Amino acid sequence: MTHPKIHFKYHPNIYDLDIFHEADDDSYLICQCCGQETKLSYRTMCSRESVDCLCPQCIANGDAAKKFNGKFVQSAEDFKVNDENKREELYYRTPGYISWQGEYWLACCEDYCAYIGEVGTKELEEMGIADEVFAEYDSRDYGYEDVRAYLVKAGSMAGYLFQCLHCKKYHLWVDAD
Repeated sequence: MTHPKIHFKYHPNIYDLDIFHEADDDSYLICQCCGQETKLSYRTMCSRESVDCLCPQCIANGDAAKKFNGKFVQSAEDFKVNDENKREELYYRTPGYISWQGEYWLACCEDYCAYIGEVGTKELEEMGIADEVFAEYDSRDYGYEDVRAYLVKAGSMAGYLFQCLHCKKYHLWVDAD
């Protein structure tokens, strides 16, 4: 049995970002939560148990987080979001992303942002948003300096682009090895 593609509110491009592991053409994986066959699996969960195969459906409906008493996102700008339902959706029903020191989810307009993907200065310039994104990043004093000069997609200093679901403003998180 294969599950339909699930939409994740805070991870709208998830199927384009290689977040899920895909089974070979003629085989299936078995979800550790529901026990069903799946072509796509997620392998990263903050849990005491070893979990390396969860189907998108069990993540989206919260069953995986409940069964394994875990969460999918390590940390976020929770001080900007006062709605417990939004926190639960992010931490317990949204797959995270891979970063050097562990993912950190940004927030804006009292909600978590949508994760767009990994970027470097080149990609931000191609999108035409580099000046605004770097200006906003520099104003927040996140700890890294000269980010514009060193930011490379999938590099030692990598950028993670988010977009507010409400005002549509882009925000950057930077992490380094």
